[in-house]
Amino acid sequence: MQGEKQRAQLCLSLPPPIVNKKKKKKEEKEEDDDAEKEEQKKEEKEKEEEEQEKCSFGGGLHVSRSGLLVLASSGPSELCVPLCKQRAPSIALLFCQRGCEEASDLNEHSILENLKLRYGRGLIYTYTGSILVAVNPYKMFNIYGLDMVKRYEGRPLGELPPHLFAIGSVSYSKMIKENENQVLIISGESGAGKTESTKLVMQYLAAVNRSGNNLITEQILEANPLLESFGNAKTIRNDNSSRFGKYIEVFFKNGGIVGAKTAEYLLEKSRIVTQAPEERNYHVFYEMLEELSDEQKAKYGLQTAPKYFYLNQGGSALIRGRDDADNYRKMTAAMDILNFERDEQETIVKILASVLHIGNMYFKVVQENNHDRAELGSDAEIKWVAHLLDLSEDWLKQALTSKVTEARGDRFYTPYNLDQALDARDAVAKALYCRMFSWLVERINLIICRAEREKSTSLAVLDIFGFEDFHHNSFEQLCINYANETLQYFFNQHIFRLEQKEYSKEKIRWEHIEFKDNQPTIDLATDNSFLEKCHFHHSGNELYDKPRMSDPEFYVVHYAGKIKYN
Repeated sequence: MQGEKQRAQLCLSLPPPIVNKKKKKKEEKEEDDDAEKEEQKKEEKEKEEEEQEKCSFGGGLHVSRSGLLVLASSGPSELCVPLCKQRAPSIALLFCQRGCEEASDLNEHSILENLKLRYGRGLIYTYTGSILVAVNPYKMFNIYGLDMVKRYEGRPLGELPPHLFAIGSVSYSKMIKENENQVLIISGESGAGKTESTKLVMQYLAAVNRSGNNLITEQILEANPLLESFGNAKTIRNDNSSRFGKYIEVFFKNGGIVGAKTAEYLLEKSRIVTQAPEERNYHVFYEMLEELSDEQKAKYGLQTAPKYFYLNQGGSALIRGRDDADNYRKMTAAMDILNFERDEQETIVKILASVLHIGNMYFKVVQENNHDRAELGSDAEIKWVAHLLDLSEDWLKQALTSKVTEARGDRFYTPYNLDQALDARDAVAKALYCRMFSWLVERINLIICRAEREKSTSLAVLDIFGFEDFHHNSFEQLCINYANETLQYFFNQHIFRLEQKEYSKEKIRWEHIEFKDNQPTIDLATDNSFLEKCHFHHSGNELYDKPRMSDPEFYVVHYAGKIKYN
């Protein structure tokens, strides 16, 4: 101890070392230069990475027979984007010299390679001009927190790497600065992640909201899981597929949210009564049956999902990783936040139970006057439906087994055969569910759509289900695909036609871009084309008549008289 003390004292008593000041300054300067070079290299590297992130594409994908670029993950996620084999000025702006072909050599191969490289680096977003291409990775990335909201808020498009929040930010800023309504169109094939993207956009708008009205913001966000339960279902390609289109319009005043309104389109009615193998009915049925207690089930005459014809056609009722009981609790919590009364919630459960009971009704064939007629095989299910809906059991039986014709104040009942009775049963179930769904949307709008919207601007999100091609494609698929065809036309107009017009207007030299114009496809199903076909096929029929003038109308001679349709 004493020796250590002496050594310390000795060190303190030694004179300071002799320093060559010139040499020291030189060494310090060299160190500063080295540090500056390192910092410069670091900045250049970061800038290079950011430029690559901004400019290159990424994705697992292929080109479809129709010439569409189909972006896909390893799962069934796809999004179609039209390609042209010639140079595309609006797309060339996205490309840099590193990691991609020269912009002058832009073609399908170079686009695909860059998309593949980009997706391989975990970059799921890519710009195409002002359009954002999103590839569904089927996992959640940690890029949607409040820090990312703040990073993208108010920043111009292209200044930061591609992100969904960047599109939301630009739309929000434009709405505020120019006082103009904005619309975000989210399209793509089933499983592309449209529903999740819609929710993320809504969350972004809620985060940048300046109103301070947290209740209305919370109510708008809670409408999403509620409508998901009633409007989403498992399909072969997507465990949470939206089976209806929705247009969500969020109203702002002085930058703050003052309300919102949802419009619903084309709810898939056939799913209520039939499902393909490995698919499910709407989530809410399974959620309800998983969460209700035995006592509550007894109250509504309910059993487990496999016991119901409307729920067991697709096979297994379970979805791996999905907690139906927990989702039902979230749904009822959302109803509470949206001020649904207890009796309203009770009525919803009664309607859902009634739909299931209707599906379990069966009929037997009875011979009457040499004709087959259908009658109920059992009264058990119809008793439950009459009880739950507070209807006359006899009236309900008659509605399901016969049709009514009125003439001169008298009613005539014609019995149904077996197929007609089954169709009537399914029609009642579909009508019940669809009217409940429409009422649900209206009820939500009643709460979140405030009077202030009359003096406000809006930012809307269109989320419509993607192009569909099943083993059995019905009228519903025709309507869905027609809507998507129209959206594709809108895309073509803005990316190609309007861009080319702008170049011509500004006298910019450019090469003509060939693209697949889908206007002829849309023209197959217009009012005029339908009218022309009616005139062509039925002009000689005495039960059909067309106007003398070229008015868009026609006449049909019904048993009750001649009716004009326009």
